This record gives sequence, C-alpha cells and structure tokens, in this order.
Amino acid sequence: MNNTDKLLADIAQLKKRDLSENGNVYDGERFCRKINNLFASNNRFIGETAASFVDYWFNTYILASKDIKNEPSRENMDRLVAIQSILDGSSEQTECLSKEDWKELCSIVDTEADDLPLDVLNELMSLFVEKQAF
Repeated sequence: MNNTDKLLADIAQLKKRDLSENGNVYDGERFCRKINNLFASNNRFIGETAASFVDYWFNTYILASKDIKNEPSRENMDRLVAIQSILDGSSEQTECLSKEDWKELCSIVDTEADDLPLDVLNELMSLFVEKQAF
C-alpha cells in the first residue's frame, strides 16, 4: 500500500467515524477540516510543509466551493491525491492540478525550504522544475 492508497483508506475510515460521531449528519466543511489534520499527520516527516500544502487545498478549493456542505467533491479529492503524490516525489496523478496550483505549491516549498530534509527538498524542486512551476 502506497501513501496515496493509505490516505484514501484513512479518509474512508475517518468519514465513517465522523458520521457515527455526528448522528449520521454529514457536514463537508467539518469533514474536510478533519482531512486537513489527517493529511498533516500522515505526512509529518516533512513538518509544516504538509500542513501548508493541505491548507492551500482547503482554502483554495473547499472554502471556495459553492456546495461546501457536500465537500470534498471528486475533483477536490483528486487534487488532494495529487498533492499527496507530489509529497511522495511523483508527478503521477497530478494532471488535475493547474499551473497556478503548481506555482503556489512551489512557493510554499520555497518559503519552507530551510525546514525540509534535503532529499525531500531535492525531489520536490525536481518536480517543480519538470512542471515549470517557477
């Protein structure tokens, strides 16, 4: 099981638990906030950068949604999977990200570069160069 598969499995379990804790009443914003915490925790090996990446996802796509009560949509889940892929050092499954997404994620890494392990920073910067995110 790779990190993306683990993330999706953890989100499915989190959704069941969230529904159970809230009388089977779904609230997309509440659930996406829990996804934020899960994502940051699952990627704690890179510190605050994971939290910054998922905060970008939440602020850009979830809070801006016209149907926030039903988030995350399939498109927004695809974006989250893409972000996980990036953190795993891969550009697979990232076709759903816009040029602006790549630039913003690159900017986050630039800002937090001093706090990243050198091997992770090199992998991420290689992806950003490949995607011309500068």
